[in-house]
Formats: sequence, C-alpha cells, structure tokens
Amino acid sequence: MNQQGNPASIQSVEVFFNKAYLQTKVMATDPNQELIYAFYVYKVGELEAIAKSVYKKFDTHQLEITVPGEYRVKVFAKSKKTGQVITKSSKSIQYTIVKDY
Repeated sequence: MNQQGNPASIQSVEVFFNKAYLQTKVMATDPNQELIYAFYVYKVGELEAIAKSVYKKFDTHQLEITVPGEYRVKVFAKSKKTGQVITKSSKSIQYTIVKDY
C-alpha cells in the first residue's frame, strides 16, 4: 500500500554484539527507496556520540567497543532523491568484558 512519493521510513534498527564488535542492521519499510545511512553510536550516560560515520549506501555498521557499558545507535537515513533525512534509535544493549583467569 506504499505509493510513489511517500516518504521513506525505518522499520527497525537491530543491534547486537559479535565478540567486541557492536553490529547494527537497519530495515527500511521500502527496500526500493534509495537511501544512504549514517550511524551515531552513543554510550548511555554520555551526551556526545562516541563514534559517527559518514553517509554510506550500506544499511549495516560495525564498531569495535573496548569499554564495558550500555550502548545505543541512532541511524540517519537520507533519501538520495529528495534529500529528506529520517532517524531512528535502537534499543540500548549492554556490553560486558569477560576475562579469563
């Protein structure tokens, strides 16, 4: 029921850890939209993003995390056709470092 000209939207932002890497995957509601993505990673409790990516065509992002804590990712999706930017944040995810003794 999506008509041409409807603005793009982000269906979900999934975050998970693969070893020490925070992985982000964006799902757009319309995969035919020509979107480019930027990813801002925040550590809960800090105002400024700890990492910012430039806009790129890939809907995934990976960042190595070296400090335990709670993290979330804010995604910026920009339409290549209209220049409109939409955003969506992930849920927070906890990262802990387990040391072997």
